[in-house]
Amino acid sequence: QAVKQSTFKSPMEFVEHLWPIAKQIGEEMGVDPKAIISQAALETGWGKYVIHTPEGNNSFNLFGIKADQRWNGDSAHVSTLEYRDGLAKKEIAAFRVYESYQDSLKDYAQFITNSDRYDQAVKQGKSVKGYAEGLQSGGYATDPFYAKKIQRIAGGDVLNQAIQKSERG
Repeated sequence: QAVKQSTFKSPMEFVEHLWPIAKQIGEEMGVDPKAIISQAALETGWGKYVIHTPEGNNSFNLFGIKADQRWNGDSAHVSTLEYRDGLAKKEIAAFRVYESYQDSLKDYAQFITNSDRYDQAVKQGKSVKGYAEGLQSGGYATDPFYAKKIQRIAGGDVLNQAIQKSERG
């Protein structure tokens, strides 16, 4: 098993690096960038647990987007926790591999906006709560507390202090 190197040493570093891109993507999507970066923080543990390929290369996948028939890029097969009938089960799944975090964010925007499942999320994009609940009802994740977790991160001190620091430069 290859050693998985985290790109980010802290939530602060995670936000400083990704906030400018999240703001740009959020503007294009009509979604509060706080919702986007909170989801990425939830999916990767503030960048500590970004999926890696079996060779140990970073997938740059910030949103746990799986590689299905719509994806023709590289993929990484890893163990993941999915909830089936309320029970958490480990499964092996293929995830998309990107060249950079920017590519991950751009693909995320297309993935969300090109899928009818997430229409409600995008319609309520200006509200972190509405967006998160729209993602959950659209089936983005199997975790029954997914929307609540995104909201908790978005409203938390860690994210908000990091954004303020990032904005000040």
